[in-house]
Amino acid sequence: MQFPLNPLEGYVNTLERVMQPYPHAGITGSIGTIGENVRRLREAAGMSQDDLATAAKTTQSTIDRIERDEVSNSRFLPRIAGALRVDLSALDESYAAGTAPPPASLPPVADGYGPKDFRIFSAAEGGPGEIIRSVEPVDWWPRPIEVQQVKGAYGMYIVGESMVPEFRPGHVAVINPNLPHVGDKPYIFYAETESGVVRATVKLLRRQTGDHWHVTQHNPPDGQKHDFTLSKKLWREAHRIVGRQDPS
Repeated sequence: MQFPLNPLEGYVNTLERVMQPYPHAGITGSIGTIGENVRRLREAAGMSQDDLATAAKTTQSTIDRIERDEVSNSRFLPRIAGALRVDLSALDESYAAGTAPPPASLPPVADGYGPKDFRIFSAAEGGPGEIIRSVEPVDWWPRPIEVQQVKGAYGMYIVGESMVPEFRPGHVAVINPNLPHVGDKPYIFYAETESGVVRATVKLLRRQTGDHWHVTQHNPPDGQKHDFTLSKKLWREAHRIVGRQDPS
């Protein structure tokens, strides 16, 4: 069975939400830290972290890190301000004085690499160590250097903690679906159940046999092992992860 470039084509994206206008337009000036301001205005708007992440085209874990002030200057702040219908200075008072904050420790992903033709998919946890990928891209980025000119390459937000510390929630995996299967490399494995539901899981491939993928997960969910096998009869596709980006 051959999977299309979008392996969840036809699957309903349950992550989509219809965002309504929020009554905070015109608010300027912050009264706390960036994280405190984001949380205060989000709660005043009646939005969950998931709602704000969807509206700002980022992930819930990124919003959570910003609200806990783990990220001092996120490139998503302008999007977050727009989603909350507030001036950027309502989140970061440095903008009220007309001066921009210092540049973030990490620059925008793949800045300067060309047109934004690299698809970024969101994901949701689909069970212990497994994920459900969005049907449509949630963003388009310039291509990372690892996949310049690579047909069918795509990115996917990481959810779950089974591959921490190599891949953390909020990281974006850079995926080349055309590379051969070799050991000691991370892959995203795709499976289709008898009911037609397509699942995925990110694991480190140790080796393969005729019938099985022998894989490792760094931080197993409760009741699971570090090393185990995936049946090729179910998990028929494996796309190699060739890089990761932290968009925070």
